[in-house]
Order: sequence, then C-alpha cells, then structure tokens
Amino acid sequence: MPSQAKYFLYFMVLVSLFSFFPIMIITLSPPKIKEEFQWRKPLVGSTLVLIYILGMTAVFFPKSCSKIFHGNEKGIGSNSNVLFHRKEYFQKSCRIFTITLTHGHHPICQGFLHHEFQIDKKTFCTACMGLFSGAIVSIFGVVAYFFLEYPIAKYAGFFVTFGVAGVVLGLLQYIFLDFRRKPIRFFLNAFFIFGMFLILVGIDNDVQSLVLDFFLISLFVFWLFTRILLSKWQHTKICSACDLDCSLKEES
Repeated sequence: MPSQAKYFLYFMVLVSLFSFFPIMIITLSPPKIKEEFQWRKPLVGSTLVLIYILGMTAVFFPKSCSKIFHGNEKGIGSNSNVLFHRKEYFQKSCRIFTITLTHGHHPICQGFLHHEFQIDKKTFCTACMGLFSGAIVSIFGVVAYFFLEYPIAKYAGFFVTFGVAGVVLGLLQYIFLDFRRKPIRFFLNAFFIFGMFLILVGIDNDVQSLVLDFFLISLFVFWLFTRILLSKWQHTKICSACDLDCSLKEES
C-alpha cells in the first residue's frame, strides 16, 4: 500500500474511533432539544432505509468498489497454498434476468479460506453476507421505531452502548482481531451494521433532533467507508505475504 494511502487510512481510523466519544457524551448527558418537527421520524427513517438498500445492492456488485479481487489467476496450479486451481469448480455469481449478481469475490486459496463459505457449488463472501443480513434486520428495526412508533425509552442508553460496541468491533476486526472462524466474521459484520441503527435509535429517542440524526447518518457512511478501506488493506497484506504468482497480487 502506498504511503499516502496508508496515512489516509490511519486518518480514517483515528477519526472513526474519536467519533465515539461525543456519541457517548450525548448519551450520558443528552442536550434538551426535542424538536417538534412532525416529519422528523419518517424523514430520518426513510433516509436510513434508502442507505441500507443501497448498501445491500452494493454487496452483489463488489467489482465496482474493489477491483483488487478480480482477474484471472495465473500459475496457481503449482502453488501448495491453493486449494482449487480451476475457477469453474465454484459458482461465484448468478444471473437474474439480465443482471449478474456476484455473491463470492475472493480467490479460492489458503489466505482467503475463511473469507468465503460454500453452499453446494456456490461461494458466498462471509463479510458481505453479514453486512447484508445486518441491513435486513436493521430495516425491520427502522420500520418498528421510526414508522410504528415502538417505544424504547427504557433501553435508549443500552442501545447506544451496545451499538458503539458493534461498530468498534466491526472496525477493529481488521486491525487487531483477525478471526478465522466464519460464523464470527459473519456476526461481527452483521453487528457492525445493526450497531449503527442502535446508535441512531438510542440518541434520537433522547435528543429528537433532525440535524443530529443526519449527522449520525453521515458518520455511518464514514464508518462504512473506513471499514471498506480496512478490508482492502487486510486483503493486500494477505496477498503480499503469499508466494502465489497471480494477477491479484500484481493489482494489489
């Protein structure tokens, strides 16, 4: 990774981690705003649902976001780390009408073994499916709180604390916690997305500020972008430590 890109990643991580302090301060001592804007909840809820839907759609088009994982492997038949040297052994995408959806996008080698799981002959990205599942659960939560007015006043502080823990773990998994177990990777990425919803709901319940809600949503996008950069950084490290001669390594 070039030095400029590395420093930018450091900046993103530091800003993300420091952003949790004002969130906890607001939770412990919420400002007395309580806006009476009638459409605040539907507007915030609709915006969050739209972001979740866009994210769920992006899960199946990873090539647009990360070209490092695409290309034809070269020379992998002579490398002992590679489990399968014929790409056609596994189906990484499927077509719905004229649209190709990609559900697996990692090379099938030892370094990325825990990054994908298989169902029959299809491979699925563990992290992406976790993000997708977390978004689905969060959408149900958004509908319950923002549109059906489900009360959560007693649990607001717990929601924020639990949500911050989910986002922090979702980011730190790429720095200090390289989990090799697929269920844990799946859960952490689902918890990462669901944690954002918990933070917004908990703070909205206590503060009820449209401006603050949209500020938090912008933070969510920032955290997600940071997580994507951390994921690419981790994948680059895996390829750099591998002696496999393939186009993926050249692109990284």
